[in-house]
Amino acid sequence: MTRIAFLGTPRAAVPALRALAEEGIEAVFSNPDRPAGRGRHLEAPPVKVAALDLGLPVHQPLSWKAPETRELWESMEVDLAIVVAYGHLLPRWMLDSCPSGVWNLHFSLLPRWRGAAPVNHALLAGDEETGVSLMRLTEGLDEGPVLAQSRRSIGQADTAESLLAALSTDAAELLMDQLPLLLCGCGKPVEQRPEGATYASKLRKDMGHLDWRRPAADLHRQVRALWPWPGSELQLEGQPLKVCGVGALRACYRDPGQLVWSKEGTWLTTPDGALELTQLQRPGKPVQPALQALQPWGASGSRALG
Repeated sequence: MTRIAFLGTPRAAVPALRALAEEGIEAVFSNPDRPAGRGRHLEAPPVKVAALDLGLPVHQPLSWKAPETRELWESMEVDLAIVVAYGHLLPRWMLDSCPSGVWNLHFSLLPRWRGAAPVNHALLAGDEETGVSLMRLTEGLDEGPVLAQSRRSIGQADTAESLLAALSTDAAELLMDQLPLLLCGCGKPVEQRPEGATYASKLRKDMGHLDWRRPAADLHRQVRALWPWPGSELQLEGQPLKVCGVGALRACYRDPGQLVWSKEGTWLTTPDGALELTQLQRPGKPVQPALQALQPWGASGSRALG
């Protein structure tokens, strides 16, 4: 019987975990519990929560460089390992330890968007489609050969959150479609073409500033790509105003750099048009419809932005 291990941490990895559990998993590896919320209480990662619900043993090593982690892993004699957004760089000895390989479900159409935030960067770049790649892990960053891919169109209403949720379901389906090949070692993965490679760097909090000097379509993508973290933000009379939802683009004959609102809607003017803002959040307040969030400045009005 093939001994399978699953390695993952966030919510996006849970559908693949649940699907694979029906075939049998020896152990699950996830990141350690982290402090969260105002009380900074320890919170278990979603994969750990799901694994315990499924009755699976969970391990949360701090480091794969630690001798005890290697001893634990080698004691399991794992044949096949599946990785989904685990959040650790895995050492060569671990990659070489599984006779059937260590396989990663990556949320992009490799070699495009290797790296940490592929879904966000696909949205930022205005890609028309993205997908999931099932690739064999190597020491290079998402450079291993690809066994199979699934594709998904990117819609104008997609956010990073909604798109990742859809891709996580696609990943589970792709894994189960290809699992027989992984188990028998019959798959023939194809080496990636390096000339098509792009890299999706980690997100930074300072990426969220909305610069009204840019085209409206760019700002539309930015808001969707950075939701829910780090989010996108304007400064309105010295107060940060988080933009949580956007709507239509339209022509506008006002000067750029204004926030304009009335019962007809809320708009940010740019050099080439206007971007509709549908959801806003003031400090210390919940996310609200834009007009409701702007009530302290009046039922309608306009303000120049810095």
